[in-house]
Amino acid sequence: AFRNILRNKTYSFINIFGFALGLAVCLIITFYVIDDLTFDKFHEDAEYIYHMLTIDSSESDGALHYSITSGPLIADLAESVPEVEAATRITAGGLGLNRINEGVETEQDEQVNVLALFADSSFFDVFSFKIIARESKKPLKSRSGIYLTPEIAETLFGNENPIGKPLAVRTDENAYVAGIVEAPPNNSHIQFQVIVPLRIDLNPVWWDSWENLALIGYFKIHKNADPLIAEKNIVSYAKNRGFAEVFTPRIQPLLDVHLGSNHLRYDYINSGKNDRLKVFTLGIIAILVLIIASINFINLSSARAAKRAREVGMRKVIGGNRKQLFFQFIGESIVITCIAMIIALALFEIALPHLNTFLNKNLSFNLIENYEITLIIFCVAIIVGLIAGIYPALVLSGFDPLTVLRGKFYSSTKGIVLRRILVVGQFVVSIALIASVFIVLDQINYLNKVDLGYNRDRIIVFPNFNFQNGTVLKEQIQNLSAVESVGVVSNMPGGTLVRLEVIPEGYMEDEGQMFDRLFIDENLINTLEIELLQGRNFSSEFASDAEDAIIINETALKTIGWDDPIGKKLILIDETEIRLVKTIIGVIKDINFTTARRKVNPMVLGYSNQFIPRFLVKLKPGDNTRTIEEIEKLFIEVYPDTPFNYFYFDDVFNFQFRGDRNFATNIAVFSGLAILIACLGLFGLVSFATQQRQREIAVRKVLGSSVKSIVFLLTKNFTIWVLSANILAWPLSYFLMNKWLQNFAYRTNINIWIFVVSGFIALGIALITVSFQTIKAANINPVDALKYE
Repeated sequence: AFRNILRNKTYSFINIFGFALGLAVCLIITFYVIDDLTFDKFHEDAEYIYHMLTIDSSESDGALHYSITSGPLIADLAESVPEVEAATRITAGGLGLNRINEGVETEQDEQVNVLALFADSSFFDVFSFKIIARESKKPLKSRSGIYLTPEIAETLFGNENPIGKPLAVRTDENAYVAGIVEAPPNNSHIQFQVIVPLRIDLNPVWWDSWENLALIGYFKIHKNADPLIAEKNIVSYAKNRGFAEVFTPRIQPLLDVHLGSNHLRYDYINSGKNDRLKVFTLGIIAILVLIIASINFINLSSARAAKRAREVGMRKVIGGNRKQLFFQFIGESIVITCIAMIIALALFEIALPHLNTFLNKNLSFNLIENYEITLIIFCVAIIVGLIAGIYPALVLSGFDPLTVLRGKFYSSTKGIVLRRILVVGQFVVSIALIASVFIVLDQINYLNKVDLGYNRDRIIVFPNFNFQNGTVLKEQIQNLSAVESVGVVSNMPGGTLVRLEVIPEGYMEDEGQMFDRLFIDENLINTLEIELLQGRNFSSEFASDAEDAIIINETALKTIGWDDPIGKKLILIDETEIRLVKTIIGVIKDINFTTARRKVNPMVLGYSNQFIPRFLVKLKPGDNTRTIEEIEKLFIEVYPDTPFNYFYFDDVFNFQFRGDRNFATNIAVFSGLAILIACLGLFGLVSFATQQRQREIAVRKVLGSSVKSIVFLLTKNFTIWVLSANILAWPLSYFLMNKWLQNFAYRTNINIWIFVVSGFIALGIALITVSFQTIKAANINPVDALKYE
């Protein structure tokens, strides 16, 4: 094996490196997929833990799915539903912590900002996050006892024992450190730096109402309980206790939360959420790359068969039998695959730090610490070596010694056909992957250009902190010469809007429907260039607008069914269950202010001349660097202790497509590697074909054929194979990507030119690969080619 590797250095390099590259790609994707498939499995009894969902059936053309539920439903679940062992409610948010030294609070700039999980006392009865140290056997029982992760404890208290130490927290003046909890692993969808007891009394309107949905609920069922029966009993219990009629509880297995929540609204706590389709797609790519690498190994090994025919004949003449030769070549195959695996592991180790950024993961792997995985990898290499080496071993060990020693060896027609089929299969995969990348990018570009009802250009966004200072700041910014307008808005695109029940004038109480709600000021419609279809905009000149006026979108108008809505009344039932009577003063064109994956819902726009948390500043065309500096100066004058952090409105909108862009990038990179490996296989097949036709080429040259005609002759068949691969690749890519596009409310049409371009790219790459070898063969000296070897 080693003698052949050293004797045929170029061939050995291509064979080993190609296989190593394929194995490395397979390793990378495998660890990515394993990480996603093992999310939340570290919890004890993870298969018995469920997440409470809410189905909103108020939509006429399809139900909405929420990741949140009502607080009271979870509070008494363990006592009211026999299948439930324990239940817990949580929410999350940012929190500032200060340690207190001898009763004196530390300075504001020493405050530690953390991601806080607010959870009730049964949290650790459901989840098995490890408590390292605590003051009590019953964690989170104390309303003021906070649990810190070791990193935050060290940041606040250094090497001191933090248990019992007081903390300055805005939510509780008596707060102290009640314990240390191990930080959640990376493959946990629940992430936190501190755990704070959930105090329902701080927000009773949202957290203690059967009608309002605001908290995340989880529960654990008994091991002998049937989850379907548990869900049925939960639905019955909710309806009997006052759950809103349009809402229905549904349960989701904990192990399905990470990959099965793409359709959920208000899923703000699901850290690192991914899409099952994307994960499975990458898993399929890993398998295909490994298959391509194995095909290359078969092609390259069988292509070199003629070079080893005499060796086989001589071994048989001196007593070697087919079984011995078979195991010799299988052994060589395993040696090569093991060498390739060692190189693949080295490539994986070197690339891992960069891959974490590329794949948006935090994977870690150590060959020594994870020796079980290392052993499994080498077993896989041996198995692949056996599978990939069987065909070459059968071919080589089956040569007739008399035939090959007389120099009359020829490849069988079956072997040539098989190799052609394998290469065509490689390019089917490559072309399908290229087309898929183009379709993903085309969809993202389409969403960037689709009319969502507003103009995102030249708008910067930054936070507002209070009404009085914000009003002053707004007027000052509006006076800048390079500023067109300044508006404020309650929500940004890509998220989820608050919904409330709306009963139109003349409708019965039970005919109310759920509408989205957005708060704006009188300038927002002009700032975003939203088209006003009927009526008027909000105005500070009308004192009644803040209390009485409402604007609806055209979908709301169609839902209600009025021809002339101006002046008509709507009853809005908000989260406090107060009935607000509003008068419609205008109708705007539909705007999509949630996500481009969803259709536009009926919406009401409320006017607020009070505090709204976001400024939107539309700048005039040109270089606005100086203007932004002036805005920052005004901001710091109004809020001297707060840094000025701004971002462009268009970037906020595009952020929702970050996962899709990463998906396209991942496919593009792995597709490029798959094509590279496929070209190595094509190179091997070309080498074999030109080697078999060396004498023919020599005779043609002697008879006057030009290099150009010989290159065309040798290239023609390979071109036909690559073009024929399109016949299978195009429908395959169309079917898969059409399924993916169904996730979007706005989707592009799949253009035939995408497939044509993909085919020509693959053909161009193939021709470059083929030409390198065919030109070399066409230029060989006929005298050398006609010599008997």
